[in-house]
Amino acid sequence: MRPKYHFYSTVRVLKSGFVNLFRNLWLTIAATAVMLVALTIISLGVVLNVTANNAIDVLSKELKTGVFLNDDVPVEKRNELESALRSLDFVENVDYISPNEAQRRLTENPIIGNDVLQAESIFEGEDFLAASFEVSLSDLSRAQELANLAESEQFNEVVKRVALGKTDTGDQTDAEKAIERAAATERFITISSIISAGTLAAVSIMIIFNTIRMAIYTRRDEISIMKLIGATPNYIRGPFLVEASLYGVIAGILANSIVYTLVYSLGAKVAEAPEFSETYSYFTEPTTITLMLLSSITLGVLIGALSSMLAMERHLKLKHW
Repeated sequence: MRPKYHFYSTVRVLKSGFVNLFRNLWLTIAATAVMLVALTIISLGVVLNVTANNAIDVLSKELKTGVFLNDDVPVEKRNELESALRSLDFVENVDYISPNEAQRRLTENPIIGNDVLQAESIFEGEDFLAASFEVSLSDLSRAQELANLAESEQFNEVVKRVALGKTDTGDQTDAEKAIERAAATERFITISSIISAGTLAAVSIMIIFNTIRMAIYTRRDEISIMKLIGATPNYIRGPFLVEASLYGVIAGILANSIVYTLVYSLGAKVAEAPEFSETYSYFTEPTTITLMLLSSITLGVLIGALSSMLAMERHLKLKHW
């Protein structure tokens, strides 16, 4: 008999929660709308942060750090330096660039190619460029650690100089500037998302709090009758908790729909670019879509449940029965 009672009690609580959702329709729409905006901003913040991080990773790998070698370096010493560079945990790849390869690359450059050809004729075919290692880093902020290793006393006879992505005048390269702009954008997105989402979440809590408070006031006679016939506190709280949680469910589904409409409409246009292809692939995976949806709904339900519990704690006074 007891399990049957719990079943009917649960059904009644859920049914009442759904019915209550439409009793104060305008307040329901207002509470859901504010929560929708908050959840949309949070979800977009996640997407944009992942996008910025992936773009920075791609740009970082494209920005090569050059370790230029002295002339006539023994192969053993060169291999020793290469092994030391590869041992650094933030080094993605190390490529050896021979003098001939360096000259070929410069010759193919449309801006300075003719000057390089003239220099080759002056040197009568001899190598006039230094051999080097091109190093790709996963963390540009640690580039100085690589320079310290290459310029250490151990490799004095091997390394001529280290170029940390700077131009000959000491200015930043276009790649470095792009990376710095992407990093600044990422920080701005993070801070703005936190502030905006926090503010709107607080507003959502206040609106839902007042919605539940008005619902309690409107149903005060019904609640008094339930008290008299011996309804338990949880039996009375249940419909209010379900009602507030449904705000979060609806807002979470709508927020996820808005975000993925933007992902598919805008993301498809830039999916071929190396900086965005990984992000687009990640967010269009079924697992990620499901995770984003469940996260939005869960966060919405938590905001709604918290607001409801605060309102009931303040106005139901069930602890005094």
